[in-house]
Amino acid sequence: MTPARLFLRFKSTVTIFCVLSLAALACVPAVCHGKNTLETFFQNTDYELNVYRINGKLPGKTLLIIGGIQGDEPGGFLSADLYADMELVRGNLIVVPRANFYSIILNKRQINEDMNRKFSGSSRENYEAQVVSILKRLITESNCLLNLHDGSGFYRDIWQSEMKNPARYGQSIIVDCEGYKDLAGNEIPLGKMAKIAISKIN
Repeated sequence: MTPARLFLRFKSTVTIFCVLSLAALACVPAVCHGKNTLETFFQNTDYELNVYRINGKLPGKTLLIIGGIQGDEPGGFLSADLYADMELVRGNLIVVPRANFYSIILNKRQINEDMNRKFSGSSRENYEAQVVSILKRLITESNCLLNLHDGSGFYRDIWQSEMKNPARYGQSIIVDCEGYKDLAGNEIPLGKMAKIAISKIN
């Protein structure tokens, strides 16, 4: 299957996450100056890392979008690319469209280790660990994280088929809790936001 067909197949999943997170951005202040920048790490290596910062003209929250942590999931990095050169009126974006550039080039899930499994720490020092250390620093600078992946199959509450059952995650929204209270005690209705996003997409 071509990357373009894969992208179309998983576009709904990625779009739902984008809509949900951009909605979260409106609910949850940060620095903004109206200037966009590009920072490149590990230049001229197989794992070059580009970090785009899009700053709105007005103050607001900062959303971090990461794509391409697993190189065989083109929906993630192709979708993240769409946000790398946009303009914002309010708030800020940090976009890392191709976090695992080497695995994207080879169309492999991982090279040494699965980069998506290295955020809790690892005894192995390799390029994946170096990239993750930068991503973790970017996470501390943001109010909301959107980590884009492709799905496989479609989530259903009950078993319908091999590709439609509770163990599948395609075209689904995963949140840690139904609602979240920030430090000021404001309630962020994550479950309600997810349902609104689903109704708009579907």
